[in-house]
Amino acid sequence: MYADLRALTDQYMQAVRARLAEVESPLTRERGARLVTDDMLTGAKAAKLIRSAAMGELKQGRTLKQVAELTGLSVPRVDQLLKAQ
Repeated sequence: MYADLRALTDQYMQAVRARLAEVESPLTRERGARLVTDDMLTGAKAAKLIRSAAMGELKQGRTLKQVAELTGLSVPRVDQLLKAQ
């Protein structure tokens, strides 16, 4: 699943960058790049909330150390994600 999402994200971003590069007008190209950047930031915020909620589910019945070992993250990073920071 992770590999599929990664490949899909990579393909999408490559297509977006290629399309932006084809735009002749520098003004239109800048506006398009700004739109993509704004959308990515909004999407990143939503994904962060999803990630934090998933960490909360993983934490149920586990210590921070156990969640860290399970996810391959550090204990402080797990704690940050649980606090949605």
